[in-house]
Amino acid sequence: MIKSKPFLANFFNLGFIQVSNAVIQILLFPIIIRIIGLHEFGYAMVANAYAALAGLFINYGTNQSGIKDVAINKNNGKALNEIFYTVYYTRFLLFLLSMMVLAGLYGFSVPHARYFLFASTIVFAEMLNPLFFFIGIEKLFFYNVANLLAKLLSALLIIVLIHANTPGWWVNFYLGLSSTIFFIPLLVYLVRQYQLTRYRISIEAMRQFLKHNFFLTGNNLFVQLQQSFFLFTLSGVVSPLVLGAYSLCDKIVWSFRLLIVSFSSAVYPRAAVLFREQKELWHSYKTTINGWLAVCFLLAAGGLLWLAPWIVTLLTSKPDALTTLYIRSVAFVPFVAALNAMNVIDLLVKNRYSYLFTIGVILCSIAIITSFLFVKLGHENWYGYFPIIIEVCSLPLYFLFIRKTHA
Repeated sequence: MIKSKPFLANFFNLGFIQVSNAVIQILLFPIIIRIIGLHEFGYAMVANAYAALAGLFINYGTNQSGIKDVAINKNNGKALNEIFYTVYYTRFLLFLLSMMVLAGLYGFSVPHARYFLFASTIVFAEMLNPLFFFIGIEKLFFYNVANLLAKLLSALLIIVLIHANTPGWWVNFYLGLSSTIFFIPLLVYLVRQYQLTRYRISIEAMRQFLKHNFFLTGNNLFVQLQQSFFLFTLSGVVSPLVLGAYSLCDKIVWSFRLLIVSFSSAVYPRAAVLFREQKELWHSYKTTINGWLAVCFLLAAGGLLWLAPWIVTLLTSKPDALTTLYIRSVAFVPFVAALNAMNVIDLLVKNRYSYLFTIGVILCSIAIITSFLFVKLGHENWYGYFPIIIEVCSLPLYFLFIRKTHA
């Protein structure tokens, strides 16, 4: 039997984290848009997408492999020490590398580089983020409280300190600063509670870790790129208002992705143990979960289609035909993404990181080609269909590679 209580507790805790993230930031969207305008909002969200990409690079797959490692070794103090410091030494070195790249962009006067520079606080916060450890030990209360306080603080700073003439780059600065303030005490708590004394790892151990997570990290970056590349492309070729409209829809899809991620993260620790001990039960469990995900996100798709005009008016304070069209165009994106959630976990628990990497490369290539075709041949009314094309392409790829694991 699957122990449902830890899973349900983990899911509701993670659901609280992601829902609070999504709800607070969605509530902030109309405030930010009305203060700085839809055009500045678009550039701020492009920088936010960059910060998410850099955060994935710095995490180097530890938000996935780290969860599994902690879950399996949570009663082994020595192993937890090794896992904890390997993760954070790696993140710190990659953070320094990312800052060197950012300094280069700023030094060469890349357009809108200041938006990216001020978003570096989000990247720094992601380096500190101890979520992987709390999920692995299945104790999320303190993280929940800190995460909620961080989001409330960011909302307060944005509302109080950002005014009509404030540059849009301060939005991301305050988002990252608030998370940093609350992640630091969480790390102190973990070090004291689990006696994570200083641990030195050898250069060889670091090399092995980097090698082990290379394909997983590559997949994560390519997945993020397949979602963000079109946004980056649009930032250089369309008007600020079109960019703002698409950015808003991109963030709505992102909010649903947070819910999918929360569910996947809740399932993952239990799935790793279940697959190792009861492979047959894992397959029936995966099928059941897929069914529930399909029903829930199909209902969400219907809601987006029906409520699109009302959502636009709520977020921007006025009707906008283009933004409404974009929301309706992306309505089924969360549904298709949810269908793939358990497929990703299936490959993760089987340690098929190279398969994930290959899928990521293929989808990123499709996204790049499709982006250029949309910009070159398409009308701006078509831009909203880009996300659903990429998501639909991902389904057969995952099915193909999962079948290869059965061979």
